[in-house]
Amino acid sequence: MNLHYILDDDGNPVPEPDYIKWATWYETAERHIGDTTLGDIRVSTVFLSLPHVSKEIGNDDMMLYETMVFADEATLKRLLELAETDDRSIFSQVFGGIDIQKRYATRAEAEQGHKNMCIFIETCLTNGLLAQPSYDEPLIDYPRNNEP
Repeated sequence: MNLHYILDDDGNPVPEPDYIKWATWYETAERHIGDTTLGDIRVSTVFLSLPHVSKEIGNDDMMLYETMVFADEATLKRLLELAETDDRSIFSQVFGGIDIQKRYATRAEAEQGHKNMCIFIETCLTNGLLAQPSYDEPLIDYPRNNEP
């Protein structure tokens, strides 16, 4: 298995066995497939350039693309609850923590995955499913200084 890939002029991944050529390409390459901001949530999909394995048992496809969702921890946790899937990274699953990561074998899958993630988050936002309670006011109004 080749360890390094670059994108050709048409955006297709091609093996690059020369580490120096790969590193030179990587320094300046535009690897974003999608980069969308929805409120305080950012969805970023990139060409990884290094093959990763799928966390799905029996899927031997090289994963060359990845979508990550960047938001505060409470929002990420709520998105995972709403999705009813465990789309955390392997690192997060093993060591704990909250993140949302999806990987893909092809550019077409990555483009569709980015679009699907954005639609899901936009739907959650539009329907108020990500609204956080306001803590500016006390939840219970306790009497103060001997007030009835």
